[in-house]
Amino acid sequence: MSIRVASGLLRARARRGLSLLEMMVVIAIILALTAVLLPTGRSLMQLNQRAEARKLAALYERLHDEAVMRDRSFRITFLPDENKYVVEPGMPGALIAAGPEEREAHEAEVKAKLAMMNEQQKKDWILQNRQPFEALQEDGKMEIPLSGGVRIGGIYTPQYGTVVHPGDKLPGMAKDDPLRVFTYVMSNGFMEHTLIWLVEADDPTDGWTVEIEPMSGAVKLFGELVDPKDEFAWLPDSPPTLPN
Repeated sequence: MSIRVASGLLRARARRGLSLLEMMVVIAIILALTAVLLPTGRSLMQLNQRAEARKLAALYERLHDEAVMRDRSFRITFLPDENKYVVEPGMPGALIAAGPEEREAHEAEVKAKLAMMNEQQKKDWILQNRQPFEALQEDGKMEIPLSGGVRIGGIYTPQYGTVVHPGDKLPGMAKDDPLRVFTYVMSNGFMEHTLIWLVEADDPTDGWTVEIEPMSGAVKLFGELVDPKDEFAWLPDSPPTLPN
């Protein structure tokens, strides 16, 4: 009888020891898979960012060619809080502010004019002074959402003077107004200097930059977030001194 009990205890201990060993093996396998899959997941995210950056770059190149060949202008409206951008075609004659001061002054002037008008006068004035993109309304408008866990991390153009991030409020924006950032491709081939950050949803400090050069119309891709200030670091702080 005691022999049977002893052998039963040995078997129970063996089962407990085997179960613990199995658990350790499972944990080791999980750790090994985690070490392999985490870099793969990061690589996939970087591939998604690069794919979206290339798609945006190809869009700008196509718009540049279309603008020159068809004598049209285009406005690209970025909506960072909605994680999408909209392409709107228009006739030549669009106006672009040279900097944030000019843009804010123009918007304040328009608001002051509208404040002095009745409703019918406002409608007539807006109809006469609307941008060519607004005149076309929905015709040819194309909305492009970002996918694959990629987000708009920021947009820079000279008319804003700094990088505009999701959640930012621009001067003059009403509380419920959606954040909209505009960039332009003109009918003569001029493209507003623009930097767009495409980042990971969980890490806004990691991503790609799409840069559009103004004069040449060239589109550059960077596998990092480029600071607009670095793009102008080569410019001297003061003009050169000319000999007498």
